[in-house]
Amino acid sequence: MLQLDLANLTARRQLLVYVALPLAYIITGRLGLLLAVPPGYATPAFLPAGIAVTATFIAGAAALPGTFLGSFLLNLWIGYLIAGGSNLTQIVTALIIAIGSMTQAAIGGAALRRTIGYPAPFRKPSDVLFFFLVAPIFCLTSATLSLGALWALGVVKLPELPMNWVMWWLGDTLGVLVALPLMIWLADEP
Repeated sequence: MLQLDLANLTARRQLLVYVALPLAYIITGRLGLLLAVPPGYATPAFLPAGIAVTATFIAGAAALPGTFLGSFLLNLWIGYLIAGGSNLTQIVTALIIAIGSMTQAAIGGAALRRTIGYPAPFRKPSDVLFFFLVAPIFCLTSATLSLGALWALGVVKLPELPMNWVMWWLGDTLGVLVALPLMIWLADEP
């Protein structure tokens, strides 16, 4: 009986990580990108950043493929809408952003796991304070990696770069600060 319960728990976690995480990433990402600044990749509120960090915080590295897949598919879609079609630049752009998103989730989830602790996070006021201080720092990752590469590819022009970087960083930071506590509560985690 215990073996069957463990198999069910494992199957449930895999379903969440490989199906629900990418779907949640794509749906909330598309909604957030309705507010995007040109060319269309940076937004002032990006909940998928928080969803991805939360998934990595709870499930560890097993959540990273789901984050990569969700980000890749979302950015393929956005690239298609921006360019009016699909081309190699849009595919490379989606890959680069997915790598940046996955790297940020890995850094954020690991940093929170090591410092705040899991499975009993936010037990002390200092944990909450640390979360509010460290989230903006690890959210530098995706904005910097992704926009640096998008600038090198010519997708983002130099005059657009500062505004896009600030929007991307703020959007990811806000997404983490809002989504992580909400997702922990929804996941019925301690």
